[in-house]
Amino acid sequence: MSKLKKPIGIATTFDEYQLAEQIGEGGAGRVYGGTDSSGKGVAVKLLTAATTDKRKRFKNEISFLTKHQHLNIVEVTDHGISSDAAFQGPFYVMKRYERSLRTTIEAGVKPGDVLPIYSGILDGVEAAHLFGATHRDLKPENVLVDAKGVPAVADFGIASFTEDILHT
Repeated sequence: MSKLKKPIGIATTFDEYQLAEQIGEGGAGRVYGGTDSSGKGVAVKLLTAATTDKRKRFKNEISFLTKHQHLNIVEVTDHGISSDAAFQGPFYVMKRYERSLRTTIEAGVKPGDVLPIYSGILDGVEAAHLFGATHRDLKPENVLVDAKGVPAVADFGIASFTEDILHT
């Protein structure tokens, strides 16, 4: 995580967000941490590698995550497109999680917490499959854990979907 030199303000039709730190980066984008207008913690994923294919995948990811809610799958709560020079491109907003499974493992997991975490991950993967998605990039960095220890599968950017989500 790295604090931003200057907070970034973005808005959608439904809310305004203040982003204060970059909390992750991958091949197609960056994830920022901040708050919504009520002060609630959020994470915002920005697509930075906006090729035609990656834009389509990002749209599919947003569509899948807004249509299919499950405790163990991250939920998109808002999305938009920003033209701000410091934050340019399509983005989506989700709940802010405390840590990834990777940092949870590195910090040490109590024996009694292993099975509930593992079970939650399996529930999320099963739900994704029942909703018609195969994740294809399941790893500790793509499982987020909230303050109560509940895991959620994240980053469906390279997922395979049984149907074209954009046309359903």
